[in-house]
Amino acid sequence: MKTPPHEVLELFGFGEAHRLHIRREPRLEFGTGRKPTMAVTVEQPGVPRHYFPYDPERLHALRAFAVQLARGVAERPRL
Repeated sequence: MKTPPHEVLELFGFGEAHRLHIRREPRLEFGTGRKPTMAVTVEQPGVPRHYFPYDPERLHALRAFAVQLARGVAERPRL
């Protein structure tokens, strides 16, 4: 099954929003612990990571989304 093409990953936090273009190759990384956070990173040096807390009960769905995002980044045509 081919992932549909997506151009922008939009992130909404408590007081801010970010739009990351797929060309910047965003990826999700998950931390654990008492207050688990998800980090959104891009393949561009000098760009800060964006951290968001997540509900541990949703970790399975978030990991599935991370796989889908990685597949979309890998399958996109290179310019």
